[in-house]
Order: sequence, then C-alpha cells, then structure tokens
Amino acid sequence: MMYNYTVPIKIGMQPLKSNIVRLIKMYEDKTLICKDCGEEFVFTAGEQEFYAEKGFENEPQRCKACRQARKSNRNRADRPKFTAVCSKCGGEAVVSFEPTPGRDVLCDACFKASKEG
Repeated sequence: MMYNYTVPIKIGMQPLKSNIVRLIKMYEDKTLICKDCGEEFVFTAGEQEFYAEKGFENEPQRCKACRQARKSNRNRADRPKFTAVCSKCGGEAVVSFEPTPGRDVLCDACFKASKEG
C-alpha cells in the first residue's frame, strides 16, 4: 500500500503575521506495470521525488530494461544514407539526410574540424 504524507515544517524563528509553513511531500516506493513487457517494476521514492523536482506529471510507463531497449531501437544506423561531395575538401560525404542543392555538406573529418576551431 502506498501513502503520500504532507508534513508541515516551520521555517524561520520569527514569522511575520502567521506561521510560515512549507509542505514537504513524502514518497513511498510504488509498484507499476510495464506497458511493453507486462512485468512489475518499482518506481522508487527517490525517483518519484526526482520526477516531482523536474515537473514531470506522468509516472514512467516502462521498466528500465524496456526503456533501454526502446532507446537502442532508435539507433541512427537504420536511417537511409546519402552520398554527397564535401564542400570543403571535395571528398565523399556520407550523411543521414538528403542533401539540398545549394547547401554545404561536410564529410566527417571536415565537420569535426569545423567544430574544433
């Protein structure tokens, strides 16, 4: 069973007109079901606090293993490759986007050199 507690804490020694109260939310581990594999996974109190600090409103939908598998499936290796002529060195540039005529395309070496200096 999960409980969320709100605990009032007095801040400062001399409040102005009324007690200044800060609310701290206490979290407890929560068991969720992964929407991909259907297995149970624990959404820890620390993770819940992190989500709250970042302003995330939704709980995670997938377990850690399924999240990692999903990320690895988004690998750029599956994208189609296009070849073009590097506008700096004239060599072959292999890129993952269709080059637009009139726009510069750089090979990997020239691209890295342009980023460094």
